[in-house]
Amino acid sequence: MPEPTRVIVPIDDSKPEALGISLGYAKMVAQRATPRTGNIILLTHTKQQLRSTSLESHLGAQASKALAANKAVGIGDGFMLQHETMQTLRFGARNSVIIAFYADEKMLDFVDGLSGVVGCIAVPWLEDGAKTWGERWTPHIHGQTPRAPATLLSDPVIENALRALSRMANLAHGVMHPRDKQHADEILRILRAKGHSAPAGDIKSWAIREGWKPEAADELARLATKIFGLKNKPNLGALHDPSGRYARWKDGDE
Repeated sequence: MPEPTRVIVPIDDSKPEALGISLGYAKMVAQRATPRTGNIILLTHTKQQLRSTSLESHLGAQASKALAANKAVGIGDGFMLQHETMQTLRFGARNSVIIAFYADEKMLDFVDGLSGVVGCIAVPWLEDGAKTWGERWTPHIHGQTPRAPATLLSDPVIENALRALSRMANLAHGVMHPRDKQHADEILRILRAKGHSAPAGDIKSWAIREGWKPEAADELARLATKIFGLKNKPNLGALHDPSGRYARWKDGDE
């Protein structure tokens, strides 16, 4: 499946154009999809956010009421809008474009873990609500010129080591297999012993961009926080060929 199209709409969610512009992007992405899709999902944290909020006024009372009752609403040009929350959207996005309204890091991690997503249009709840996601994917930002993809890991030795881990790991699971976690622990200890370190958030984003499920990437990031934060360099005596493994990462042979 092609890489999803990603867009950030950095407009105050209290303004009507926040939804209007997002719907415009969602329709465009859906039209360009192969095959074309008519499914657009409005994702919020809770169903209550459809009522007594700025979103209700943007949608209109009738459409808001219908979406809250789990009914799809026509939005023109043959497109249907349905509503989901992070609790109800559990089994993939069914070849859909998602509008992540009131988006924050938790919601966007959730979207990254879904299958079947054609595109994601993020309307941040707070000004920096999509900051990490934006650094991870370099999406199009409404009103801004395109940017080059961000380099998430500036240390090539760390990147080579983690890429070797990615090739060994079973990336289909939402959590790390115990054997994969053991490999990760060893790799991170070798890196720490050799003086390498990286922010855990960058490691998490790198892993997700490499195909890891967000929950597993978060486990890897927590492990990196623990090991890179060790006061003393770990003893590598019990590990298999730490010098040889490190030399391969350093030379780019992974």
